[in-house]
Amino acid sequence: MKPINHPVAVAVGHLCSDTLCVLDGFPKENTSNRIQDTDRQSGGGASQAIVAFARLGGNAGYLGVLGDDSNGDFVFEGLQQEHVDTSHVVRAHGQNAFSIVCVNRNNASRTLINYHDRLPALAFSQDQVEYICGATYLHLDGSKYENAIRAAHIAKQGKVTVSLDGSSMQKNNKLNIDLAKLADILIMNEVYPCRLMEDDNRERALLEIAKWGAKVVVSTSGEEGCLAVVDEKVISFPAYRVEAIDTTGAGDVFHGAFLRACDLQYPFHEAIRFSSAVSAINCMSLGGRRGIPSLHQTLQFMAEHEFHR
Repeated sequence: MKPINHPVAVAVGHLCSDTLCVLDGFPKENTSNRIQDTDRQSGGGASQAIVAFARLGGNAGYLGVLGDDSNGDFVFEGLQQEHVDTSHVVRAHGQNAFSIVCVNRNNASRTLINYHDRLPALAFSQDQVEYICGATYLHLDGSKYENAIRAAHIAKQGKVTVSLDGSSMQKNNKLNIDLAKLADILIMNEVYPCRLMEDDNRERALLEIAKWGAKVVVSTSGEEGCLAVVDEKVISFPAYRVEAIDTTGAGDVFHGAFLRACDLQYPFHEAIRFSSAVSAINCMSLGGRRGIPSLHQTLQFMAEHEFHR
């Protein structure tokens, strides 16, 4: 039996501060371009997913090591403001991860420049192990492989459903395969399946990945929607059509929304629609976090917008 009031979903993965710069086109090397607008928000794949889960009404927690600098303070306070449980966050001496995000307002594309921290890996103390095993879902983005693979093994032993954001990859592809095989919910970006299987045919790669036993195998493609393996066949789902301002975090929140849909016991097709709606709404605001909608906002959007398969 799961502990009372324990987070339903726990995330282990990337948490950084994003400095967003809106530009009229990305500058060529050795030139300059004037910033039209700017903002600072928290970012990172796993953290955006777990905040989405929380904003959609889910009981969420984050497990990770943050720096003791001002960036670490900023992202830690950001989690608390979103009512994400931080009781098992570790603060270590050093600089926290951060990113510079350049947003092209002509087409809503974004270009990232990242600083990945050099903080120690999680120790996975008994208390941290129990924190993972007390959840229903563990969400990973694979950004720190040692943390991700150990957390996934702990979750499997504790019969916790493992969700993996298939985007961050190691140079040694065997390590990527080892982690992906532990996922029960494997939602990947457009290129991950092909790189993982070393096959340029994405549909064929997805079908091979599905043989590993994951309950959910999906590959997202931005405005083109996503592909999913259903009954040993690859089917396509559309994306909601919106006037995008910034696509930062669109994939990240898709993961959090899908877990919340599972938590709400939505059927698979409805879970995809729900996740697509959250992702679309998020694209209508600057940054990856500010535009994450509530459950009410999402359901209202779905009622007002068509989603044709």
